[in-house]
Amino acid sequence: MIDTLLRLEDVHASIGVSHILQGVSFDVPTGDVTVIIGRNGVGKTTTLRAVLGLVERSGAIHYRGERIDTLETSRIARQGIAYVPEDRDVFGDLTVSENLALAERKGSDHHYDLVYELFPELETRGRQLAGTLSGGQQQMVSLARGLLNDNPLMLIDEPTKGLAPKVVAEVVGALERVKGRSTVLMVEQNIAAARRLADHVVIMAQGRVVAQHSPEVLEDDATIREALGVGGTKGGR
Repeated sequence: MIDTLLRLEDVHASIGVSHILQGVSFDVPTGDVTVIIGRNGVGKTTTLRAVLGLVERSGAIHYRGERIDTLETSRIARQGIAYVPEDRDVFGDLTVSENLALAERKGSDHHYDLVYELFPELETRGRQLAGTLSGGQQQMVSLARGLLNDNPLMLIDEPTKGLAPKVVAEVVGALERVKGRSTVLMVEQNIAAARRLADHVVIMAQGRVVAQHSPEVLEDDATIREALGVGGTKGGR
C-alpha cells in the first residue's frame, strides 16, 4: 500500500492576475481524511481545484506515486478522483436519477445501494428535478455522485456550508460511515464537523501551508481562532 496517496510539492496557482497559491506542499495519507482550514481567501478551494487542473498552476502533484499535474482534467478524473464542489453543481433541469446516472464512470462498479442507504431521500425523489431540491438535498446529490464510483480519492469542498443543523448532522454522519472507503481531502470551516472527520489538519494562510497537525489541534481554541480569524470555534465561511 502507498502510505501517501496524494502529494503536493511547491504548487503555485493563479486566477487571472491573482497569485493565489504560493508554494503549497503537503501529503495526504492513504485512507485518511485530511482537512484544510484557514481564513476566507487563503487558497483552500484553489488547492482542490489545482489538483484537478481546473486552475493555472505549476509545481508537482503526485497521485499514487505518479505525476498528474501534466494531465488534462478529464484524464485526472478518470483515474478515480472525485470532486464535490462547494456550490454543488447539480444539473437543475435533470432529475435526481439522471444526475446520478451522468456520474457513472466506465470501468467502475456503481454503488447505488450505498448511496441510497446513506441518503434514502435520493431514491424516493429519483424523478424530481434536482433544481427543485433544497440546498441540503442538492448537497446529498453532489456527495452521492462522488460516492457512486470506486474513487480512491475524494476532494470535498465545504460539505456543510449553508446547511441547516439537522442536514449538517446527516451529511457528517454519512461521511463518518464511509471513512476509509476513500481517501479524502476536504475543506471544512465548521470545526465541529472537522473534529468528527479529520485524521490530519492542514492550516493555510496567505496562499501557503503554515502548519500541519494531528486532529487534536481542533480542540485548541487559540489556534483555531488564529487560523480562522474568528472569535470562537463554531466555524463558518
